[in-house]
Amino acid sequence: MHGIIGNEIVKELHYFSVSNYPLDGSITHIRPRFKLNVKQKQSIVLAEAKDMLKKQKKLKGRIIDNHIILDIKEGDAHYWSPQLNFRVEIDEDDPEKTLMAGLIGPRPKVWTMFVFIYFSVGILGFFIFSMGVSKWMLGEYSHLLWALPVAILFMLSAYLSSKYGESLGKDQVELLKQFIRDLIKKVESF
Repeated sequence: MHGIIGNEIVKELHYFSVSNYPLDGSITHIRPRFKLNVKQKQSIVLAEAKDMLKKQKKLKGRIIDNHIILDIKEGDAHYWSPQLNFRVEIDEDDPEKTLMAGLIGPRPKVWTMFVFIYFSVGILGFFIFSMGVSKWMLGEYSHLLWALPVAILFMLSAYLSSKYGESLGKDQVELLKQFIRDLIKKVESF
């Protein structure tokens, strides 16, 4: 059985896997991805996912066509709670099998906020620093030269806060991964 996590092809992973399906090889990445082949038809996998979602106590989810989005329920959710997005598709090589591919990451509002912070601080810092360099090249001293180091410090603090948030959501990531493990185990037992 083969799985792809990130850009690496993994033939077999013995720890934290179900039926040799790797879900843990890239958990150190900001948004770990997985791609798995399941030995059941797409309709069976989607039906079992829908059935499992109804029985969940800590997870909520929605199924839109062949796309499944899992979140932590309101009582346990916090700002840093992760989200699992995956699609369930018919395997092109074997229509009797299903391809499950997805990613675990921050919810869209958190992800968008950090992209906005990095982009705006980076652009603003670059242009202010460029103005400072222009003045310096003209022989004038400018405090604007401090813009780049300050921008780098802001970006570093945003990165460290995202890592802190990731550590707060670590247990909830395990809940999401366990849903996938349980789903695979259930559909492969047919």
